[in-house]
Amino acid sequence: MDVSGLSIARLGELYAAGEAEPSEVLAATLERIERLDGALGAFSEVTAERAVAEATERTEELRRGESRGPLHGVPVAIKELFDVAGAVGDYGSDVLAGRVPDADAESVRRLREAGAVIVGVTRSHEFGWGITSQHATRPSPRNPWNLERVPGGSSGGSAAAVAAGMVPAAVASDTGGSVRIPATYCGTAGIKPTLGRISRAGGAALAPTLDTPGAVAARVADLWPLLAAMSGPHAGDPATLADPLPPAPDPDAFGDGLAGVRVGISEALAGPVSWGEGTTAGFDRTCEALWAAGAVIVEVDLPAAEDMLAAFIPLQMAEAYDLHNRRLGLYPGRAEDYGGDVRSRLELAAVVTMGEYLEARRRRLEFIWAFDRAFESLDVLLTPISAVGPSRIDEPDTVLVEGERRALREVVMGFTVPQNLTGLPTVALPVGFDADGLPVGMQFTAGRGREDTAVRVAGAVERMLASEAPRLPVTPGQGG
Repeated sequence: MDVSGLSIARLGELYAAGEAEPSEVLAATLERIERLDGALGAFSEVTAERAVAEATERTEELRRGESRGPLHGVPVAIKELFDVAGAVGDYGSDVLAGRVPDADAESVRRLREAGAVIVGVTRSHEFGWGITSQHATRPSPRNPWNLERVPGGSSGGSAAAVAAGMVPAAVASDTGGSVRIPATYCGTAGIKPTLGRISRAGGAALAPTLDTPGAVAARVADLWPLLAAMSGPHAGDPATLADPLPPAPDPDAFGDGLAGVRVGISEALAGPVSWGEGTTAGFDRTCEALWAAGAVIVEVDLPAAEDMLAAFIPLQMAEAYDLHNRRLGLYPGRAEDYGGDVRSRLELAAVVTMGEYLEARRRRLEFIWAFDRAFESLDVLLTPISAVGPSRIDEPDTVLVEGERRALREVVMGFTVPQNLTGLPTVALPVGFDADGLPVGMQFTAGRGREDTAVRVAGAVERMLASEAPRLPVTPGQGG
């Protein structure tokens, strides 16, 4: 059975019609992972034995006429920053080598309860602190569209696994763009929900007031079942929201148009680096689709991306340093066991002053106010995710921009950190390819608590651009 490219909804239809069973789907999933992952390196561990047991149970339930919902029998992968009971749990770091958690993270537990079959743990950047997912001392994930390019990070393994059709969806997380960056580089949909929507209990934090669990999937509609299953208050994470998730947008209505929807664009969020031709063309193509669907595009005045990035850096660094120093007790005592890039960031973070941190917190409140005010008259905000395509494996931290080598973080984080600072929900969507044949993505940010609006607009644009959006890349030398 070929399961590559099957949506969550389609799997549900096959199960309901008796044309497929979870055990059969899992067997095909594990076969595809075994065939492709040697080249991609998306998984740090495949939990085949437990997955087989779960799929068998889900199959028996269906035979009794029982279903747990849209995720029943659906294979799902989990980013290695979330604990999966009995699986590798070192958060991508040699500092914690050998750690195996005995309990699932709350989000993973909820997915199992919703019927998902957890197939394995996907590779992340060490402790989630990086945007390439590359490691010096262990295997690293690669981009399914070009194995010489990074998949982005820190949720690189999750996005690569979905893009290559190994699983229909995967759990990810986002502190400064870690759902959306790999989504755009690998050509998947992705969602960073409202801050506090999903419990963070049972896994590694990077910067606690910025961290947001999320998901990547092959299609926009597939994001909602994961979001719905994982969302809700949790005593283990007092920052979770009490407000319920809005009603699910109807995927069948994505083609009904966007008449009256107000879409904001902002010159202030254009970022500090010139856009490549692929990003420019993708942005223009998206605007054309919005116009054709009846949306109104308006220019809005927002804080500058550079100012927001300047506030984000001390916030993230101070919180990450406190985590590794005071709460985990790993740094500086275990400094040599960290990867060089993360160790250097901890060294820089150690000198962030209390004054710098407090000023960044003050600025953050200003940014939240400005964005909340803008969404009083907007439905969504449209921005790119990266100015250019992904970096190369052999030089992961830099890319060429107009002939000049620039840090990769400079071409993405001006686009991605505003949503983390403000805590707003955002959906990433592939909208085409660049001249190198690599995916290009855009993001739709909605008002606080309005994941439904972001998903509805992204789903409509996805429907409009169906012929342009990347689907199921052929992994070089490994087949499709």
